[in-house]
Formats: sequence, structure tokens, C-alpha cells
Amino acid sequence: MSHLVAICRALDFVEAHLTQDIMVADMAAAASYSLYHFSRTFNHIVHHTPYDYLIRRRLSESAHQLLESDKRIIDIALDFQFNNPETYSRAFKRMFGMQPSHWRAREGVD
Repeated sequence: MSHLVAICRALDFVEAHLTQDIMVADMAAAASYSLYHFSRTFNHIVHHTPYDYLIRRRLSESAHQLLESDKRIIDIALDFQFNNPETYSRAFKRMFGMQPSHWRAREGVD
């Protein structure tokens, strides 16, 4: 199996489990790689660490949820495995440059 196929399997796993409590070791198992080999290969191909990629995907999907639903922000944060609202807000602001409440009020990016 090529490295690209293995990483695609891990990416598919992430997409299927974004709202579940998964770890990088689970991603490595989906790729049938050791944790060490997976982390190095993933970073080389995707240009993000596996954990960073997972967080970025969760934040991206949560941003869509903020615009497409009336769910409370804390509920969306919890759905995407952010167990602390402050942690979610900090990560969201770091990625999108604004708080989740402002994102929702401005309906995303202009």
C-alpha cells in the first residue's frame, strides 16, 4: 500500500468520526501504520501534524454548524469534542480571527 493511500484512509477515518473522541493513534490504526511512522508520513504529505489536522477539521465543521443551525455555541463545541468553551473559543479565534459568536453574527467570512 502506498503512503498516499494509507494517509487517505486516515483522512476518511477522521471525516467519519469528527464528532467522536478519536486520537492520533486511532488515525494511525486506520492507516495501518505505527504511530511514529504515521505521524512522520502524515506531516510530510499533509503539511500538518495529525492532531493539528484533526483540530482544524473540527473547527471548520463547527464553523459551518454555527451558520447552519440554531444550536448553542457551547453545544456545537461539545459536539466537536471541545470540552471547555474557553478552549474552543481560543482555537476558533486563532483559526478564523474572531470569536464563534462574532462568526455567527457576521455569517462567516465576508
